[in-house]
Formats: sequence, C-alpha cells, structure tokens
Amino acid sequence: TRGTGKTTCAKILAKAVNCRHPVNGDPCNQCDACLGIDNGSLLDVLELDAASNNGVDHVRALRDEAIYSPANVRYRVYIVDEVHMLSTAAFNALLKILEEPPAHLIFILATTILSRCQRFAFKRSQPEDIAKRLLYVASQEGMTLTEDAAELLSRLSDGALRDALSLLDQCSGGKEINKEHVLDVLGLAGNLQTAQMMKYILSRETQA
Repeated sequence: TRGTGKTTCAKILAKAVNCRHPVNGDPCNQCDACLGIDNGSLLDVLELDAASNNGVDHVRALRDEAIYSPANVRYRVYIVDEVHMLSTAAFNALLKILEEPPAHLIFILATTILSRCQRFAFKRSQPEDIAKRLLYVASQEGMTLTEDAAELLSRLSDGALRDALSLLDQCSGGKEINKEHVLDVLGLAGNLQTAQMMKYILSRETQA
C-alpha cells in the first residue's frame, strides 16, 4: 500500500544499524551517521529506484561497488525500491550477492521474492492514529488544527499517512484549519449538506 512508510522505515533501519549512540536499538538522530543519512550526504547508504534503474548494467555497477567496505559507517546499506521491476537479467546479476552478501553489506528491498526475506506487511493506519498524528504535526508547525478537521482529513486519506499530511499541507494557510475550511479548500460537500440533498431527493423537491 502506498504512503504507509515502507521507504521511511527502511531509512530508519539504515540509521539504526549505523548509529554511533543507539538508544535501546533506536537511532539517536544526532550523531554524524544519523545526520548524514537524513541529509543524503552519507554515500554508504544509497536509495535506488529499481523502476527506473532496472537494467543489467545498473545492477552490475551496484554489485561491483557493493563489495567494498563502507568508508564512514559500520554497514553499507542499499535500499532498493520497486525491486520487482528489475529485468530478469538484472535480477539474476543481483541474486548472487543477495544470497551471499559480504558481512558489511545490507540490502533492504521494498518488494521481492518472499522465500529469501523477512517479511513485514505494511497496513493502512487507523483513522484515529492518523488524526492524532496530524494534530501533533500541526502543533509542531504552528498551525491551528481543530479535532473535527483532523478526523475529516484522516478519513479522506484512506489509511495513508503521507496522503493525510499532503492534505493538511494543502489546507494550511495562516488561519484556523477547521472542518468547514477543509471542505472548502478540497472542494467537498460535508455530511450535513449531503444528507440534506438526499432528503430533498427522497421528498422529490426538485427546485431545492
């Protein structure tokens, strides 16, 4: 499912295995390794989109580079998104190092063959959890978000937190973000208006 945090979780894992000062297994988010992964300056942690880099030449270049020990951290980590999009020749070129990686190398694959992986199935977030997160983000960003607006945005996101944050961003603009403002910005009819229209239809009030 899109927008549920697959790539984000992969980056957190890459930080966790390379963090200089982990806290109960979690990355500290303050050391040079964590900060380097966050801003993309750490070349030992690479994110690759297999949908656009799916040729055998791309994979051979990756494989040739992967055998070298990391320069600045404990593990060299490759986050490969959409790995099922690799061509057959490219996947065969990758298979050997996937099955027998050097000790310093970790692959994180968003989608792949199940028999060779630990599998984590990402599910849609619950509306109440999304609403709670939206209220937190709004408070951190100095936005005034009402609870009913957060609940509406969480329902509209259909379980994808990333979509909920995008909707919140669309509705931001300096003033209070309430339910009416969300409906207005997104061009939606509210429950009351919809219910009223259904009432008119049932009673055959065409003009109304």
